[in-house]
Amino acid sequence: MNTKQVECKALNWHFSVHPAYLIFVCSAVIVCLFLAHWQWQRAQTAQQRYAFFLKQSSLPPTQLSPQLTEFRAVRLSGDLKRLFFLDNQIHHGIVGWQVIAQINTHTYPVLVNLGWQSKQDKPITLVELPDVLAVSGLTKKPEPGFMLAKAEADPEWPYIMQQIQLPLLNAHFQYQLFPYVVYANDAIANLTPAPVQIENKFAMHLGYAIQWCLIAIVCIVGFIVFSRRTTPYE
Repeated sequence: MNTKQVECKALNWHFSVHPAYLIFVCSAVIVCLFLAHWQWQRAQTAQQRYAFFLKQSSLPPTQLSPQLTEFRAVRLSGDLKRLFFLDNQIHHGIVGWQVIAQINTHTYPVLVNLGWQSKQDKPITLVELPDVLAVSGLTKKPEPGFMLAKAEADPEWPYIMQQIQLPLLNAHFQYQLFPYVVYANDAIANLTPAPVQIENKFAMHLGYAIQWCLIAIVCIVGFIVFSRRTTPYE
């Protein structure tokens, strides 16, 4: 394919532009700008989520209700029904699990994250906990991630699980759990509290957006440099 000569006499430059290279560079720049915009949107979402967390968590504790939102401080008490273990949870470099209790309140059955326990210790049992538990903590919606196999395929599920999947638990036990998990603030039965912690990732996503913009600029500048030929006027 022939190249096209584009002359810019004002700067005494000649450009030798190969159409295929031009298409490639334009495509790369468009992709970079798209990714930069996407990361900027994620930065804004992260900032809004963090601001929402700070606002909600600063409100005074309340009781369980259908109107509750995420990151709201609550107080609850009820009968301890059963325990689950959220596997592969790391605390200070040590592998363990988080102990999840089902507490039946007078309004809802609720999953409560009681805290972290090392796998080197003997798993806590119902006998070691009081029949009635009073807990204060923050609500948080479980965030299921990618799994190689279905949770139900694990013979130890649901009592040992890789992630909390409320719809599956509702179907398994045939009743509706409260739509948020409550993360206890205080230590219970020598378990290490695992309170809700939200990191503001605005700066991280903003950095990625700037990075993609810089890559787009480098593509444009590189294309100009490699296509330019300086020649004397005739």
